[in-house]
Amino acid sequence: MRPRTRLLPLSALLCTALLAGCGGVPGGQITVSAGDFRSAYEQISALPKDQQRAKALELAKKEGGTLSLYTSMTADIVEPVAQAFEKKYGIKVVSFRGNSETVLQRTLQELQARKPGADAVETNFLEMTVLAGKGVLADYAGPSLARVGKTGRFKHWTASRFNVFLPAWNTRLIKPGHEPRSWEDLAKPEYKGKFTLELSDSDWFANVTGYWLDHGKSQAEVDSLWKRIAANGHTTKGHTTMMQFLTAGQTPMEAMNYTYITGRAAEQGAPVAYLPKSGKSTIPAFARPNGVGMLGQAPHPASAWLFYDWLLAPDGGQRVIVDQHLTPSTKVPGDHSLDGITLAPFDVAGLSKDDGSWDRKYDALLRGVPQSGK
Repeated sequence: MRPRTRLLPLSALLCTALLAGCGGVPGGQITVSAGDFRSAYEQISALPKDQQRAKALELAKKEGGTLSLYTSMTADIVEPVAQAFEKKYGIKVVSFRGNSETVLQRTLQELQARKPGADAVETNFLEMTVLAGKGVLADYAGPSLARVGKTGRFKHWTASRFNVFLPAWNTRLIKPGHEPRSWEDLAKPEYKGKFTLELSDSDWFANVTGYWLDHGKSQAEVDSLWKRIAANGHTTKGHTTMMQFLTAGQTPMEAMNYTYITGRAAEQGAPVAYLPKSGKSTIPAFARPNGVGMLGQAPHPASAWLFYDWLLAPDGGQRVIVDQHLTPSTKVPGDHSLDGITLAPFDVAGLSKDDGSWDRKYDALLRGVPQSGK
């Protein structure tokens, strides 16, 4: 089994992220010095909400009309997002892309060195929570915030989209009526050797475990289910790679993938699905938030505010997110990403406090499970 990229608990990750080490950040905070960025944010927030966008655009032009975005969006998503924002406001987007851990590390390293490079960050909830806890994010209270539901609002950052967890299958290899109808079904003997497990999906593992315990299963029953699921599966790295295997018929099923990846593949003609023929899934789905934040020390704070506001707007970034088959954090006309899906709560609070134990448990579960293609 290949080693997973996310083996360090967040505390260790943060130590490696800071150039001066953990001891160089008293109280876990990075000191934010006063400057023009505060003036920009204060000027915008002091106005009535219906005047804030115009003021932000005025200030953004004075800043140079540039936005530096650090994000873990894949290239095929960030490109249309950047193009739409540029078209709307004439502000050039310069993006740095990486996985969520890399985005976090680079952001904190630059801030610790007092050479901030990012104006706005858009990435996974876990890394957004860390940035919020470090005191480096500025608060947004603009007009778009009211459209985001309570499950998408967090301290110093806001959900911009959700990744929804459900199994996926090849419709040529898994016939109607034979697809899984519960997470427990993955333990059935009929699925032996028929599905892949992604090596870094410890948050899925944690949420399914919590759901089972909350709904009456004992720890022994949960442990037995996971052992049988692991014994049925193969492992691979990367959700896109998993979908390539599924589309090609190399594997009949995936224990879990993001519904947007399955949906996009299906629209492109692949024989894949995450909903049964009835169009209604009986499997509790978990929606993991990805979020947006604006840096307190942003080189272009007005541009950061404007991007934050636009990304949450139903006729702005949320529209682009829907067009890319992702699940938006606001209600957008024409969005069908949650049709047929029954959502269960995603444990943001619990996973944000986790010390890496779920990573370790998931690694232990998959130890010895064969890799796909071998």
